Amino acid sequence: MPLKLKKGLLIAGQLGILIAVYEFGCVISRVLPIDLPGNIIGMGLLLICLVTGILKHKHVGMACDYLIDNMSIFFVPAGVGIMGCVSLLQGTAAIKFAFVCVVTTVLVFLSTSATVVLVQRLMEKRAAASAGKELAR
Repeated sequence: MPLKLKKGLLIAGQLGILIAVYEFGCVISRVLPIDLPGNIIGMGLLLICLVTGILKHKHVGMACDYLIDNMSIFFVPAGVGIMGCVSLLQGTAAIKFAFVCVVTTVLVFLSTSATVVLVQRLMEKRAAASAGKELAR
């Protein structure tokens, strides 16, 4: 089997796992008495599965990398929607919209940075603990 086909099938299978977790989150969302989006519940489930070891990086890693590499595609519908409503952004509405965009961009940047730092520290601690166990043997 050609390498590209094998890689494509592997990514498709991993995307299937991610979609299954998402759908399970949507099912849970419909059952809950509060309005919580299924995609948020699905991300929480995925996090729990990764932390507990039910899923490992090798089970979803290539699909996640593929989605991140092509993330800009997911912003096209939002951009088209904004362009369709440009008449609503006249006057002070444009200033308010720009303010919201700037504030949310900064908040996302700060939260992403904090998450990366936290994960890096956790990985360093885990590596140090693993190295300590190796030395003890």
